Amino acid sequence: MKQEEQQRLHQFYLASRDLICSNIVPKISVQRSFDGVLEGFRREDSWRPSHVTYAAAARLVTGNTNGIQRAHGIMQGRMDRYERTMLILTGPEQDFDDWWGVWTSNDATVLVTREEHIVNRKLGPEEVVPIPPELNLFGTGGFSFKFRKKYELAWLKTWAGVDGK
Repeated sequence: MKQEEQQRLHQFYLASRDLICSNIVPKISVQRSFDGVLEGFRREDSWRPSHVTYAAAARLVTGNTNGIQRAHGIMQGRMDRYERTMLILTGPEQDFDDWWGVWTSNDATVLVTREEHIVNRKLGPEEVVPIPPELNLFGTGGFSFKFRKKYELAWLKTWAGVDGK
């Protein structure tokens, strides 16, 4: 990321903090605006899945994406979107690297089945398969995630254990 981009994002962070403190608009509105701007900045990397559950992988390996969702805050150690952003905007003022690190690490999602998402519980590391970040799989594609035969499906098919769990 360019230095100028960091500076502008940090200015936006400070302005968002001021707006929350002023009580001019509801906190939820500032949170949604803040997240929307950062998601727009990150584009395809926003909401990128870092893991997939075994059940979601088993469904995806058949080429069926129906009922597969990205879930924030579902893994142990990750915050949901509202909690994350409000911590950044209402907690102690931080420098760019600190608040950006909190935001991006908690922006990662997990691919889950609709049934797993409804349960609304935290998943442990033994319940998910890490998606290698260097492969840039499952990027944001509009309101959903990319699922290409050549990349995501090929990775799932070569990953040993999809059918075994």
